Amino acid sequence: MRFTESVVQGRTVVAAGGQKLGTVETLTLDDQTWIVEALQVKLASESADELGVYWNYFHAGRVDVPTRLVHSVSDTVLLAVTVEELHRTLSAEAASAQAP
Repeated sequence: MRFTESVVQGRTVVAAGGQKLGTVETLTLDDQTWIVEALQVKLASESADELGVYWNYFHAGRVDVPTRLVHSVSDTVLLAVTVEELHRTLSAEAASAQAP
């Protein structure tokens, strides 16, 4: 079972190329191991466009970024991948999740 927690809510998420992706909204945790599996990121409009995620002023786009893509966490969360690499990774994971 997985659940979410908003411990680090509001921290800025930056891709490897230096582009601001958005802000952390929640963490996805495994209730058995207490391992953080993903960060839900509330996307900035430019990042949402690049990732192909719907965004407008009333509904910000969100993506779940697996923790294996996180390089470091301090006042900001720095990803180990660029926005383009993140897009490819998320697309591949979505395709494999839909496969029978």
